[in-house]
Amino acid sequence: MPDIQLRFHHDMLVLSAPVDAMLAKQGIDAARDRQYLNLMEPDSIRDALRLEVMAGAQCVVATTEDITQARLAHLRMDADPARLAHAAVALANEVKPQHLLVEIGPSGLPLDASSKASLNENRAQYANAARAFEGELFDAFFLNGFTSVPSLKCALMGVAQVSDKPVFASVSIGEVPRQTLEPKPAAPRESAEEVMAGLPFAGYSAIDDVGLPVPAPTTRNLDAADWPDVVDAMVDLGASVIGFETAEPLAKALEYAHIAVERTDRPVLTQLRVSPSSGKSAAKNLTPLADIDDYTPDTMANAAVKLYGAGVQFLRATGEATPAYTGALAATVMGVDVRAR
Repeated sequence: MPDIQLRFHHDMLVLSAPVDAMLAKQGIDAARDRQYLNLMEPDSIRDALRLEVMAGAQCVVATTEDITQARLAHLRMDADPARLAHAAVALANEVKPQHLLVEIGPSGLPLDASSKASLNENRAQYANAARAFEGELFDAFFLNGFTSVPSLKCALMGVAQVSDKPVFASVSIGEVPRQTLEPKPAAPRESAEEVMAGLPFAGYSAIDDVGLPVPAPTTRNLDAADWPDVVDAMVDLGASVIGFETAEPLAKALEYAHIAVERTDRPVLTQLRVSPSSGKSAAKNLTPLADIDDYTPDTMANAAVKLYGAGVQFLRATGEATPAYTGALAATVMGVDVRAR
């Protein structure tokens, strides 16, 4: 597998979309069952990743976002993380990607930035997650989905403690899925199963009297005003690629991209989140593609051209994206070098 660092500032590359939308079409709750599928029903994951490669994704993202101990415990799969990491990486390598990224998502643990113990506990979550991939064949870590700068800093420092692999770092800016920020109230405490079924993963603030996690208070999401400082923090802590994910219109995504390109010489990753209401073909109406705010397969090509002009190197469609979105991005930038600055 080629070293992805050799392609920094050269080829424009597309990352595979999350497999969640494809699995949902099969009636699978990916957020709950992703790790189980890696171990026990790998065909579903393999087929979804293979479609992404066939669509043109040069970089496959392994389904390992739940690899921190806190998230595995929440899923009641707090077994050996190395076993789970090995299964997911082996599965992703079966589709023969040009490059493989292993994703690590936010641990969800509460974080008090003024407490050394809290910071150490959070850093350990990511250090242990990175350690689970020792000896595996992959190109880079992908720290993704962060909405808190202190949490992202802990993740970057934790990974750096145990590995010198390149690190892609990405935060969500603006609107993010509701369950990420606003946990639903717990169900009546008649049984542990009922309570756990009513709790989306969003971080825990305490342990209640029956030993079950309770939702943490909603925190403000990152916005445009935070982005310059986030870029600086990523650079200071050694991120190899500076990334962001947004569901906002392309004009806002371009603003974020320009800021990142101007503040650093690192490659930039842009992830465009497809909303559940998107997906209708723009060809069915008379609105010019350039004026459509929704991300659809029709508008992804225009987005790729604009982001190329902004100096972005890595592209990805997320959210409700399917291989059609990946294919639109890949077909647009295939064989194109990132725009020189």
